[in-house]
Amino acid sequence: MIFSQEQAANQLPDKNNQPDKKQRPAYYKEHRPHNCRRATFHDYRRPGKYMINLTKDPAAPAYSRLAGDPTDPQNPARTLLSPAGEIINRMITDLNTYPDFEIENHVIMPDHVHILWRVKYDLPKDFGYYVGLFKSRCTKIWRETFPEIPNVRSTSLFAPKFNDRIAFSEEMAICMNNYISDNPRRRLLAIRHPNLFNKAQRVRILDIELDVFGNFHLLKHPQIAAAVVSSRYTPEQRASYERAWEETIRGQGVLVSPFISKPEQELMHRVIEEGGSVIRLIPDGIPPRYKPSGKEFTLCAEGRCRHIGMPRQSMHKEELRRNKCLFLNNLARWIASHPSESLTLISTGSRNR
Repeated sequence: MIFSQEQAANQLPDKNNQPDKKQRPAYYKEHRPHNCRRATFHDYRRPGKYMINLTKDPAAPAYSRLAGDPTDPQNPARTLLSPAGEIINRMITDLNTYPDFEIENHVIMPDHVHILWRVKYDLPKDFGYYVGLFKSRCTKIWRETFPEIPNVRSTSLFAPKFNDRIAFSEEMAICMNNYISDNPRRRLLAIRHPNLFNKAQRVRILDIELDVFGNFHLLKHPQIAAAVVSSRYTPEQRASYERAWEETIRGQGVLVSPFISKPEQELMHRVIEEGGSVIRLIPDGIPPRYKPSGKEFTLCAEGRCRHIGMPRQSMHKEELRRNKCLFLNNLARWIASHPSESLTLISTGSRNR
C-alpha cells in the first residue's frame, strides 16, 4: 500500500539464521519487551489515532540535539535535526500524502521519535505492518544516502518493534498531542534541573494544599488511570476499569492510587516492572525532610514515581481510617480525570532544605 511487497519482504528476518528451538535449554524463554505488545482487545485495522514511540538503535546516530531554554518563550526548547533525523522527518511528512493516514503531530528527539498517527479508513492489514514499513523505508534511504558510514549496511535506524498508545477519545488525543509538543522542554528541564525531580514541592488541588515529591511532569502524562479497586463495582464497571488498567500498563502510562489493598499493590508492581510510572497518594502525609524509601526513591530519581500527601509537621503516623481511604480514592480519580493545568504549583523544594 505504502511500499512495494518487495521492499516489505527485504525487511523480514532470515529464517536460516534463527536459532534452532530444539537446541535451546528447557528453561529458555524468549525475551519480548512488555511495552511493545499490542492491545489484544483492539482491531488495529480500524480507523483510530495512535501515539507511536520509536526508539533509536544503539548503533545508529543521534536523530537530533536539544536547543533553546525551557523557561524562555523567546528561545523555546526545540530539537535540531541531524542528517538521520532529517530523513525521518521527511518520511513522516510524506505519510500525509497517503489517503489512509494523517500525521497530526510528531517530534524527533535525540534517541526516540513520537508520532501522533491517525488512521482515517479501514486498512487491509494490521496497522503495525505499516509502521514496520515506515521504519524500513527510513533505514533504506539512510543507508543509500550515507554509504560511507562504517557498517551502515548492517545497522538500522530503529530498535526492533515499537510502542503504541491508543487514543480512545478526542480528549486523550489532545493530551497526546500536548505531550508530544512538550517533549523537548521536559527533556531539557530534566537535564538542566535534575534536583527538580527529587525535592519536595507543594501544590493546590481542589483548594487543598498537598506536598509532593518526585517528577512533577507525571501529572502531564497523556495516559493516567486511577488504580482504585473496589468490591462494590458492578461487573460492567470492573471490566471497564480493568481494561483501562491493562491499557495503561501496556502503554507504559501512569497509575495513580494510594495503593493500599493487595490488588492495588499488584497493579503498582506490574506497571513498574513493565516500564510505566506511578503517582502514589501517601495516607500518612509527607513530613519535613521527607524521602521515599527503597525502590520508590530510585524511581523518583528516575522520573517514574511521584508521591502526594497532606503536609505533616511530625514523624508521627496517624491511624488510617475509612474516611481517609475514601478521600484518597476520590483524589486519585480526580487527578486521573483532570488535566495538570487544574493544579497550582505553590512552592518548590523549600521543605527539604
